[in-house]
Amino acid sequence: MKKNLFLKELSDLLFFWFVGVLFFLFFRLTFILFYSSDIRESLLISDYLNAFFMGFRFDITAISYFLIIPFLCSYFLIPFFKGRFTKKIRIFFQYLFIVLSVIFSVVTINYYKEYKDQFNHFLFMGLYDDKRAVFESILSDYNPILNSVVIIILVFILIKIFQFYENSNKIFTFLNKFKFEYKNTVFKILFLILFIVSIRGSYTEYPVRRFYAAVTADNFINKTITNPFVAIKNAILDYNEINKSYNKNPFGEIPLSIKNNFSSINNFLKKETSTNTFLIEKPNQIFLVIMESYDSWPLMNAYKNLKLSTELLKIENKAVSFKNFTPASSTTMNSFGTIITSVPYCGINISKIGALRTFPTSIFKQFKKLGYKTNFFYGGYLSWQNIDNFVRKQGAENVYGAANSRAEKGIWGINDEALYEMVLNKVDASKKSFNIILTMSYHAPYEVEIYKEGFMYKKKSDLPLEYQNKYNEEQTPIKSLGHLWYADKTLGKFVETAEKKYSSSIFSFTGDHFGRKFINNKPTLYESSTVPFIIYGRNIKNDLLKTNTAGSHKDIGATLFDLVSPKNQPYFSFGNSLINSNKNIGFSYNKVITKNQLKEFTKNYGTKTYKINNANNFEKKYKQKLDSVMSLAWYYSVKGDSIQ
Repeated sequence: MKKNLFLKELSDLLFFWFVGVLFFLFFRLTFILFYSSDIRESLLISDYLNAFFMGFRFDITAISYFLIIPFLCSYFLIPFFKGRFTKKIRIFFQYLFIVLSVIFSVVTINYYKEYKDQFNHFLFMGLYDDKRAVFESILSDYNPILNSVVIIILVFILIKIFQFYENSNKIFTFLNKFKFEYKNTVFKILFLILFIVSIRGSYTEYPVRRFYAAVTADNFINKTITNPFVAIKNAILDYNEINKSYNKNPFGEIPLSIKNNFSSINNFLKKETSTNTFLIEKPNQIFLVIMESYDSWPLMNAYKNLKLSTELLKIENKAVSFKNFTPASSTTMNSFGTIITSVPYCGINISKIGALRTFPTSIFKQFKKLGYKTNFFYGGYLSWQNIDNFVRKQGAENVYGAANSRAEKGIWGINDEALYEMVLNKVDASKKSFNIILTMSYHAPYEVEIYKEGFMYKKKSDLPLEYQNKYNEEQTPIKSLGHLWYADKTLGKFVETAEKKYSSSIFSFTGDHFGRKFINNKPTLYESSTVPFIIYGRNIKNDLLKTNTAGSHKDIGATLFDLVSPKNQPYFSFGNSLINSNKNIGFSYNKVITKNQLKEFTKNYGTKTYKINNANNFEKKYKQKLDSVMSLAWYYSVKGDSIQ
């Protein structure tokens, strides 16, 4: 009797395992079918088989964690309690697996639509966001009712499958057919070995590890290999690794060349401005516009005929435009934090740290030393991401948000037109000022009435013919394109008005990050990584027009400071001035860009390279250089200035 109870429970656990395997197989197939247009490489059947087999290895590891307690109970409780508790414990973990697996799977498929990855550490950036605005965006963009219905249906089906099998004895009957001495002991040993193999995802010396996920040449297929449980575990590990103030620097030790020659990081960061002849006269008003989700692809020749960025293109044609330029991160606050402090984003949300500590590298603080009033204008609410306290601590003397405007408010704040009106009303033409503007309109759930504003496309067939076959409306809805167009339109109107009001002014423009919107699912690494950095003003001579000097967000402060300051003016910055013709590298989180190439380094998917201008002159030590920059940034953010 005891043997039968044990075999029955073991057969039920085996069925549990098979259902889990089939569920994740169904998840992976669904994932691939939903986003099949993201497949870029021509893969062989063997490549897909390798991907599914590697996915199977990750899956059985995840399933085994739900099995471990009922598995051990079947070994140790049945002899004493005759199976009364082991069945209840197993059923509890079956239901737990069903609910969590279905919810996580549905959510990660939706998550990929926005972030082009399964769960990653950016998932936790929402902890610092406006909760109501995030909720409203989910309601607007992610079909929560449909997804809820799908979740309920899948949960119901899986529960019915388990309930049906609970009264079936097929596996048990098969196992019980074997007649040999010590059968129960043999099965215990055999299934213990199989369980160890399952929870490790391997029968070899090494268990399945995250970097095994890159088994094909296609980036998207590789991203489907891990299941949601593995993805969320990796997200938590990454988030904790780079956000906890523990002793070990996740990017390695500070380079010895800095340790041995500088007593503090600020001493290393101290620089002096160069001699430049690019300004006719020093400007009285300086504007830095950080545009929400504004990437560089709409400005490229291949997409100009879409006419989504005609205003910025007009400005670019008579301005200094840095083409090889990357954002600090993939999120607004992290990129914004780098622009303000010049501290490279290294995985740490600096809005909390920067609200308590003024960085000598702060762009506001350093322009105050030049005699400029420092103003910050934001289209959203100043409670978002602690941004009010952050910019004030970094030296912004006047701070304005959505609440300072009488314009109609949306989920996230006011639209760009109202924001620019507030800027024009607040900035005094008779006083020197340095002004940073952070826009909002090109952000889901896209609330502007774009057709009242004059947007010209209502459906796919309205697009120019050359783009209709390339355009994927599901990936980037017409409404989204309309808000990009609106952001550009209001920007052009602002610059036109501001130029007249502020006769001695300079304007600079950048995007906070790649907007995760493209005309289809297949942007190149360059198209999905770069943002504009443009400097425009009547005071700027034409000597510096159109440059391939490489840079990133951390270089903005140094460039603007160098541009308007007298020679040999000291300043502090992690970045370097793009005016310096010898500068040829830009560092961002996981990315390095030069005039010849763009590289992305990832834990899960290896290194990706994009050739710029078909160049072949590549350097091999970019990862080492990037880690050195990130190591210093992490130490400076977490440990402070003093080098010990």
